Amino acid sequence: MTVENLTLLPRPLHLVPAAGAFAVSAWTPIRVDAVPSEQTLRAARGLQTALADLFGFSLPIVPAEREPSNGAISLVLGDHAATNDATAQAYTLRIGEPGVVIAASGAAGLFYGVQTQIQIARLTGRVWPGLAIDDRPALPVRGLMLDVSRGRVPKLETLLDLVRTLAHYKFNHLQLYTEHTFHFPRHPEIGIGADPLTPEDVLTLDAVCRENHIELVPNLQSIGHFQVLLKLPRYQHLAETTWQWSLATVREETFTLLDELYGDLLPCFSSRWFNVDADEPWDIGLEQSRELTQTEGIGRVYLRHVLRLHELVTNHGHRMMMWADVLKHHPELIGELPPDILLLDWWYEAQPRYETLDALAASGRPFWVCPGTSSWTTLFPRMENAVANTRDYVRQGFAAGASGMLLTEWGDGGHYQLPSNSWYLYLWGAEVGWTGGETERDDFEAAFDRLFLADGSGTVTAALRRLGTTTQTEPSWLITWNTAMALLEEPLAGTLSDIVPADTVAATRAAAEGLLPLLDRVRDPAIRHDIGFTAMQLLFATEKIETTRAIRALLAVLVSRSTPTDAGRTQFDALLATLRRQRDALPGLVQEFETRWLAHSRPSEMRINLDRFAALQARYVAALTWLEGQRAAYEQGQEVDAALMTYDRGDYAVLHEATRRWLMELVAVVGYEALPPDLQEWLGPM
Repeated sequence: MTVENLTLLPRPLHLVPAAGAFAVSAWTPIRVDAVPSEQTLRAARGLQTALADLFGFSLPIVPAEREPSNGAISLVLGDHAATNDATAQAYTLRIGEPGVVIAASGAAGLFYGVQTQIQIARLTGRVWPGLAIDDRPALPVRGLMLDVSRGRVPKLETLLDLVRTLAHYKFNHLQLYTEHTFHFPRHPEIGIGADPLTPEDVLTLDAVCRENHIELVPNLQSIGHFQVLLKLPRYQHLAETTWQWSLATVREETFTLLDELYGDLLPCFSSRWFNVDADEPWDIGLEQSRELTQTEGIGRVYLRHVLRLHELVTNHGHRMMMWADVLKHHPELIGELPPDILLLDWWYEAQPRYETLDALAASGRPFWVCPGTSSWTTLFPRMENAVANTRDYVRQGFAAGASGMLLTEWGDGGHYQLPSNSWYLYLWGAEVGWTGGETERDDFEAAFDRLFLADGSGTVTAALRRLGTTTQTEPSWLITWNTAMALLEEPLAGTLSDIVPADTVAATRAAAEGLLPLLDRVRDPAIRHDIGFTAMQLLFATEKIETTRAIRALLAVLVSRSTPTDAGRTQFDALLATLRRQRDALPGLVQEFETRWLAHSRPSEMRINLDRFAALQARYVAALTWLEGQRAAYEQGQEVDAALMTYDRGDYAVLHEATRRWLMELVAVVGYEALPPDLQEWLGPM
C-alpha cells in the first residue's frame, strides 16, 4: 500500500510521502529517553503490545541518551503541561529508511502518534512506507456520552473495551448519562433492581480512561427525568407534580438530596468537570412551585434552580456543565448564568443551519456542540441523518467557536438497540471532531472498512450504509417508518401497514437480506452477532408489516363476497400460517435478544423489553384467535370484519404510542397550555 491510498482514522491534518521505507523486525528497538517518563513508557508499551499482536514478536524497549538513532522506532516527548488543548495533542510522525520518529510536546500527542503508527502497521504490514505526518485536532475535546439509564447498564468489561477503542481513534472525553443507575452509598434504594454501577466500577474505569488520555466526566441528572427516584416512597414528596418527573425546586430537601448524591458520586472521578444535565424539566414550576412561577415566570424558576446547582457543584470542587435546551426558549437568561458554566447545545436532527449557535457565539461563553447517533427508537441507526447532523453541526460549531463535541448515544424506550450498530457513527464522530467536519465520507468509509471491520473489500460498509439509508425516509419517521414500532406494534391493528409505502418496507428488507451473507467478513464476533441479529429483527419486522397489510387487504376483498371460494380459502389459510409462524418464531427472537443483551450488559432493566415481547406474544395469540374466527365465518358464508370492529386490541400501546399516553397524563395534571413548547410541538395542537 502506498502513502497515497493510506486510509487512516481520523485522517491526519498533513500527510505527505517521503523517501525510503522502514522494515520492522524482531530486533527493532523502541527507543525512549534515558529515565523515561511514565507517559512515554506507557506509549512505548502500547506500541509494543500492538505490534506483537500483529507480527508475533515483541520489540525491545531501550532507553538511550543520544538523539533518535537509525534502525529504531524513537518516541520523543517534550515537556508541555498536561492540558487538553490542541497543542498538547499535536504530534509528528516520520518514517524513512533510517527509522521512525514519533514526537510530541504533550503525552496525549505522543499517544495519538503511536495510535497512528499502529494503524499504519495494520494497513501495510512489516514494511512501512516513507512519510511525514504533522497532525493535531481541530476540536480540543471530542467526546461520547453513553446513556446508561434507560434500561441498559453495560458490564465493566464492555466499558473498558469501549474506552480503549475510542482512545485508539482519538476520542478524549467520555460521560455516562446517569439518573438512577449508580449505587449511592447514602441512598442505596435508588439503584435497586437496575444493576447500578458501583463506586469501585467507576474508580476502575476512571483509571483506565486516564491511561488512555480520556477524561471520564461525572454526569447526573439534577432537575427532570427523575421518574424512577420520585416513585420511591422516601422521595415522593420531592416531586414537583403528581406526574413525578421533576424535582420540586422550592423544597430545600431537594438540594439536600442533590448535595448528598453529588457527595457520593463525585469522589469516584478524577475529572473536575461535572455535567448536571438539567434538560427537559417538563413539569418544573407547575405544581409545588406554582406560586413562585406566577411571581417570577418559568424561566426564572429554572434559573433559580440552576444557580443552586452551581453553588453545590462549586462547593464540591467541580466545574459545571449543563444542557442548553431550556435556554433556547429563554435566551435572555444566558447572560445571568455564572461565566464558568459550560453550555452543551444539542440538536439531533440534521438541518442546514443550527441557529442556537448564533446566541451562544454572541454570549462569549464556552460551549460545545452535541449531535447524536440517531440510533435510539429504531432497530438500526438512521445513518443518513446522523452523518449529516454530526458533520454539519460540528463544522458550524467549530466556525462559531465551540471548543468541543459531545456525541450522544441515547437509549430511549428501553435501550433495545444493540451497541455494535453505533460503531460506524462513533468513529464518524471521531473523524469529524478531529478534522472539524472537513472529511469526505468515502475516505472515512475506506478507513472504517479496513481498520475497524478488517474487511478491506468495502462490501460490509457499503451494506451497512445501504441499510442505514432505508431507516429514515422522511422527517416524520417516528410515526411512519419506525423499524422498532414495526417490530413491536399490534400485529393486526397496527398503523404502519396503512402508512408506510410498500417499497419502503421492501427496501429495508432487501438491505437486511443483503447484509447477512457478508457478515463473515467482520473480524469481531460480538459486532458480527449484533449486526446479524439486528438484520434478523428487521426481517421479522418487515414481514410482519407486509403480513398485516396482506391480511387487511384480503379481508377488504372478502367482505363483499357471500360465497367462499377456493382461492379465498387458500389465501386466508396461507396468511394464517404466516401469522402462526411469526408467533412461533417470537420465543427464539426473544432468546437471542436476551443473549445479545447479556453479551454486553448487566441484566439491569432488560425486563422493560422482555415485558414488551411477552405482550406482543399475547397479541399474536389474540390476533390468531380472532382471525381464525373470521376464517370460520368466511367458510360459513358470513360477512368478515374488514374494519376490525370486533377485534379487541385492549390497551396495547408501545413506544411513541405509549409515550403519547404518558404525556397526556401530564396534560391532565397541568393543562395543555402549561406545557413547554417542546411537548406542545410533539403532541400537536389540541
